[in-house]
Amino acid sequence: MELEKRVDEHDKMLKAHTDEISDIKSEIKTMNKSISESLLRVDESNRFLREQNTRQSEQNTQILSAVLQRNDQSDQRHHELTKIKINSAFKIGFAIFGSGGLVYVVIDIILKLI
Repeated sequence: MELEKRVDEHDKMLKAHTDEISDIKSEIKTMNKSISESLLRVDESNRFLREQNTRQSEQNTQILSAVLQRNDQSDQRHHELTKIKINSAFKIGFAIFGSGGLVYVVIDIILKLI
């Protein structure tokens, strides 16, 4: 009797453990499914971010190219303006010296006539 009682108790405990193991397996399956879905969302998010990063990199390259091109054009304009200033200064100088010489010649002729 004692043995039958112990066997029955042992059988009940085995059933309880089997039920617990079944519940744990079910929870593990649910967790695996949830993790898989989460990983899929993370993969989609990563793919989107990679595409966005690629587009941003292309835009940055275009912006840098435009800035460098504009800097080159600005340097060329600055150089051209400097040349124009120097040429203008020489022209003004020659005009002043030429008009000064003309004034001298006119005054010299007037003084010779008097």
